[in-house]
Amino acid sequence: MPFGLRAWHAGVSQYQGRQGCNDFSIGIELEGVDDAAYEDVQYAQLAALIRALLSAYPSLDRQRVVGHSDIAPGRKTDPGPAFEWGRLRALLS
Repeated sequence: MPFGLRAWHAGVSQYQGRQGCNDFSIGIELEGVDDAAYEDVQYAQLAALIRALLSAYPSLDRQRVVGHSDIAPGRKTDPGPAFEWGRLRALLS
């Protein structure tokens, strides 16, 4: 889906006190399950996509990259405990 259009990716959600993440965010879906390791290529492609988004949209902030579990806790659990946030952050720095 084009980034300029609204998707219903997040559903009922909030981030830093702001409701309705679909109104102000870009959703990226990873193939996987909460408790299985993600593959090297997934981290590499995700980092490349995020870098491209940061370049195209200067108002985005790499510190505000979060998972569904952060914006809809109790309702969504992904990317799950197997996702290595430190690894992604290292690839983005």
